[in-house]
Order: sequence, then structure tokens, then C-alpha cells
Amino acid sequence: MVKILLVSAVLGGIVYAGPVCDFKLNDLKSQIDYAKKKGFEDKAKQLEVKLSDFSKTCRDSDILEEINQNIKNTQKNLQSARSALHQAQIDGNAHNLRQAQIDYKVANMQYIAAKQEMLRMKDLIKSSGNKK
Repeated sequence: MVKILLVSAVLGGIVYAGPVCDFKLNDLKSQIDYAKKKGFEDKAKQLEVKLSDFSKTCRDSDILEEINQNIKNTQKNLQSARSALHQAQIDGNAHNLRQAQIDYKVANMQYIAAKQEMLRMKDLIKSSGNKK
């Protein structure tokens, strides 16, 4: 009996990718359910393929690295938008200034969203560690 439990625990460890992967997999399942509910069969099939591939290769560390890269990209976009806004203020063109303000707000919201996603994933990891 002990051997069976030990083998199950070892195999379970291989299959279990972590709380971040669980969250992402559940999100994909929700998207599939929604697509089916709304009658988007092609979209549901695409998502099912994505779910199958994702479940085989998902690792928390890979997802966290992708999120980190997204944070860096959105931070660069924010810096660029800030520079464009500063230049528009200097130029004084009202239309360009308004567009630069909008671009800056969008870039700022994207950066904040990326940072919040990382915090959510870290909270998932932390809370799963507390359950063990």
C-alpha cells in the first residue's frame, strides 16, 4: 500500500505543474465553456487545442517569465509615451497633445495591469504554499 501511494505521489508531482498553471488552465476551460455557450464552435475547438498543448508544456516558471517580459515591454512603452507626451507639450499642437495624453494613459494602464498580473500569480503561489 505504501509503495502505491509513493508511486502516485511521484507521478502526481510530474503531472502537477503548479498553481499558476492551474489558474491558466482553468481560465482556458472557462473560455471554452463561454465559446460553446455562445455558439462559437470554431473558437471553442481552437481553445481546446490550445488547452491540450498548454497542459502538456505548462510550467509556472515559464509563465512568470512571460509576465516579467510583458512588464518590461509595457514599461518601455510607458517611457516612450511619456517622451511623446513631453514632446507634444513642447510643440504646443493641441491635437497632438491630446493624442499623446491618451497614449500615455493607455500605456500606463497596460503597465499597471501587467504588474497586477504578476502580483496575482505570486499570490497564487504563496497561497498554494500555505495549503500544503
